[in-house]
Amino acid sequence: MVLTIILIRVHNSGMIICVCKAVSDRHIRSAVKGGATSLRDLTRELGVGTCCGKCLPEAKATLSASLDSRRESAVLATAHAYFPRTGAEFAG
Repeated sequence: MVLTIILIRVHNSGMIICVCKAVSDRHIRSAVKGGATSLRDLTRELGVGTCCGKCLPEAKATLSASLDSRRESAVLATAHAYFPRTGAEFAG
């Protein structure tokens, strides 16, 4: 019997999504910040899903959550641009 041990070392990696390519959730969030909007983009940039493919459901979920978060941030930034808080609304 041969025992193979694979050590994946990624600095502050977070949760590993793709073991084959050592891609973490942080890598996916970073790719989204860089403009990735689809699973195809993640495959091109990070190699997600190009080996065994078992990571694809979690990669898709992480991509979706990252895109939702980015949209929420954009909406909040727009709201703050139109309705800046000056502190005067809290003055008694």
